[in-house]
Amino acid sequence: MFPILSHSPITQNTMAILPAVHIDYNCIVLERNKQILVKQTPIQLIKNGCLDNLATYEGRKAAVIKRTGFTRKVPIPINPDQHLYTFPTHAADHADCSWIFYQHVSYVNALANDPTQSMIRFSNGETLTLHVSPYILRKQLKRTLDCVALGHRDTPRFVECLAEFD
Repeated sequence: MFPILSHSPITQNTMAILPAVHIDYNCIVLERNKQILVKQTPIQLIKNGCLDNLATYEGRKAAVIKRTGFTRKVPIPINPDQHLYTFPTHAADHADCSWIFYQHVSYVNALANDPTQSMIRFSNGETLTLHVSPYILRKQLKRTLDCVALGHRDTPRFVECLAEFD
């Protein structure tokens, strides 16, 4: 069994934050080399990640809305200087909302037996199945890349991702 933490910082290794319904923890943080069970909810971790980087979740969200016009399922720049951007799979307050960190996503495919579900393959080879259509996930990836473009249009990872998901 994995240790259960009260808090887990969002780092360059964070690939996804998944909701969990368990008596001892409320989310699972997928990192490149481990899983972390955390007592906080996914949105609490996202909000704390913003605060750890001297901003509020509400401020980051408002800035993205103002600059992009996105009003639903808004991507969040946790720390733009470190290219820590994440996007929600559902409305942020939805019980099934997972948060995916775009820079780790290699590709998104529909499940062969259920096209309403998706499989995400991360850059480290791990996969994650979600009850979200590939169309929605690709749209969220594209919207996140639009946010990245506001300040990092010339970075190699942005150019590579834009080619993959455009």
